[in-house]
Amino acid sequence: MGIIKDLFVTPKMIGAWGEREIVNKLKLINPFGKNGKILRNIYIPKEDGSTAEIDVVYITTKGLFVIESKNFSGYIFGNENNRNWTATLYAGKTWFGRNKVEKYHFYNPVWQNNSHIRALKNYLGTNLQAISIIVFSNRCEIKALSMERDCTFICKEKELPHVIKDIWHSYPSILDDLQIYSIYDSLKPLTNQDQATRERHIKEIMSKESGEVCPVCGGNLILRTAKKGIQTGHQFWGCSNYPRCRYTRNL
Repeated sequence: MGIIKDLFVTPKMIGAWGEREIVNKLKLINPFGKNGKILRNIYIPKEDGSTAEIDVVYITTKGLFVIESKNFSGYIFGNENNRNWTATLYAGKTWFGRNKVEKYHFYNPVWQNNSHIRALKNYLGTNLQAISIIVFSNRCEIKALSMERDCTFICKEKELPHVIKDIWHSYPSILDDLQIYSIYDSLKPLTNQDQATRERHIKEIMSKESGEVCPVCGGNLILRTAKKGIQTGHQFWGCSNYPRCRYTRNL
């Protein structure tokens, strides 16, 4: 049954589940005096003609909660100043009994979400307060994260309501209902984009990464597809000198 499930569960589906869980948490928060508008999968046009894809935006009297969903398993390690973070996962034992650990590198989600916020503010033509929240799956354990930035929070899905509550009590109200609906109406047309728009966004990301040099050994980064482990079917950038160099970067 597990093998059959793995054949039909794609990284895209896993990501969508994570976003839906976040939206469900926000909907539970809304009735308790935190009436905001929620949007998913917003493709923000940028000045260079490319797009920035934002997972979830929660528009409230406190400003914009810009949420990036990371549906990883295992242990998460990272630093706000490092380009790449690491997810590690226990992967059974070797034939001689030693524990096997799989490691995956992914682009710093704080940097990623900050670029989304810049694109969002530029599109709206405002320097409105935006709060960055990185939400990891409940299946992971967040380890050794170094974070000192203001207006940036990292949590797991189950912790999101508490994080929102703490922010709500700490930040002043800056928007009224009319302004909230105005921002919502401006962003709503950017959701539910067609397949062509989504594919163009992925190609833009790939073209930016293509030809980059591996920061570990100096080899070229090439597009690969994971064939096993927690990221089966997921594409990523890997070093051309594999297996001598095992550097990877999430797509």
